[in-house]
Amino acid sequence: MDPLALPKQYYATETKHIHLVGYTLALGMMVVGLAETVHSVPYMIRGESNTVGKILGPAGVIAGGLVATLYLKEAGIGSSY
Repeated sequence: MDPLALPKQYYATETKHIHLVGYTLALGMMVVGLAETVHSVPYMIRGESNTVGKILGPAGVIAGGLVATLYLKEAGIGSSY
């Protein structure tokens, strides 16, 4: 499956500007969460990361993904997920 299929479909069909902004920010939060996770791996390996440092990135990915999924459901896209 094309990982960009749902975002492409969302941007092609959604007309509410605030929803477009919210969905874009949710996707951005996922990207930042992924970047934070990758950034924190060396610190975890060296034992220099605390609990917050370990969960910050994954929490961003999960929270962004949840919000993005809700926007998709609101628009009736990918309702089988």
